[in-house]
Amino acid sequence: MSLKEMMEEIERQRRRGNFKGSENLLRLEQKRALLEGDDPYYHFFGGLLLYYFNFTKDAYLNLNNALLTGDHDSFYVDKYKGVICMDNGRYDRALELFDKALLTAQKAADSDWIASMHNAIGNVYTRMGKFDRALESYFTALNTAQDTNNKEWMETSLCNVGVAWSNKGDYEDSIEYFEESYRIAGEIGDERGQRVCLNNLGSAYNNLGKHNEALDKFEEARRLAQKIDDKYGLRVVFNNLGFTYRTLGKFKEAMECYELALTIARQIGDDQGAAVAKYWILAIYDELEKAAAAH
Repeated sequence: MSLKEMMEEIERQRRRGNFKGSENLLRLEQKRALLEGDDPYYHFFGGLLLYYFNFTKDAYLNLNNALLTGDHDSFYVDKYKGVICMDNGRYDRALELFDKALLTAQKAADSDWIASMHNAIGNVYTRMGKFDRALESYFTALNTAQDTNNKEWMETSLCNVGVAWSNKGDYEDSIEYFEESYRIAGEIGDERGQRVCLNNLGSAYNNLGKHNEALDKFEEARRLAQKIDDKYGLRVVFNNLGFTYRTLGKFKEAMECYELALTIARQIGDDQGAAVAKYWILAIYDELEKAAAAH
């Protein structure tokens, strides 16, 4: 199996929420590289494992040591170095690395890689708050995926376009793209992708003030996340349900959802998710105390 085929499978497993499966593939490839004395690939796969476990500094150093032999193979090194820079707020450097990876993709005439990089570039612009630039990149990725009928990248790109419209405050348009992404995710059996779209749809309906419609979408997302044992997705769903119930003045239901979100976040080591849930639990206690004092 080529590096490209291996990486496509690893990234597909992660997109589908099978993080353990992708981790096992990486460990097998790293062990194979070690046994064969292939230092560049040993460092490369080690760098990805360190990145997945959030040791970004060590991951970056390992990727720097992965001096892969061909320009074609260097695509993944530049891509993941760019992801690490983006996650650490080094947006200009991330764009440089993604542009470099995009050039490699264009030279190789690899439409999957081209779609991947335009989505990645759009993600950087989203982090920077440049939503028009993000939208341009996501549409380029979408057009690339549609030209080759690559439904996995069509699904991802459509969802990202929807997020960009939401960020611009155009929730009606965002719903259209989320629904199309959801439809394609169903076609290819990507239940985690469907869960992501349902969460996004619920948020869009909340922003339109359609809170009962939002509850329906979040409840559907909850059932799907439980079915596929997507614990991170469940944490997100319960936080979103908590927000919606709180907006509707249903504080008991909101508290129950935030407590479930906090429990799951602690189980999976999601410190950011736990902090969000704790913040809203305390906010609800404060609101209830104020309401009690007023009476």
